[in-house]
Amino acid sequence: MAARLPADERWLATQEPTRKNEELSVIEFIKTHWLLLLLILPIIIIVTTFATLASISMLFISLPSDYFTRKKQVSRIKNPVLRLFLRVLKNAVGTVFLIAGFVMLFTPGPGILSVLVGVILCDFPGKRRVERKIIARPSVLSMINRIRVRYKRPLIVLDD
Repeated sequence: MAARLPADERWLATQEPTRKNEELSVIEFIKTHWLLLLLILPIIIIVTTFATLASISMLFISLPSDYFTRKKQVSRIKNPVLRLFLRVLKNAVGTVFLIAGFVMLFTPGPGILSVLVGVILCDFPGKRRVERKIIARPSVLSMINRIRVRYKRPLIVLDD
């Protein structure tokens, strides 16, 4: 003899699963929340653009004026685990800037400056050559020096 279900459970067992009970697809989410997305996405874009510009400015302000002319500097951190962790973190942040910079080359944003920040932060063979090639562009150098002048820092020096 089969077990007898209560009335409400029998009713649930006979119902077809409805779309409302399942996860919404991306298109359905956009259709149902289009006004919210229309209001929030521009705010997110503006905030991330200003955050990118601020972080780029902070990096260029903190660079020594002879950064592009001096030889490689040895790390002052003696703890090998901490040095490895910071190096991995620096490369991860640099990769994010590189990817964002390449995207911003084709969309609004400081693309070439973001690429330069990514190159400065990442460690790879030929890094100094790539840095100097980017910084040698007159528009890039003048933009960086304008940022540095605004914060009363010495101008970036390049070898001729």
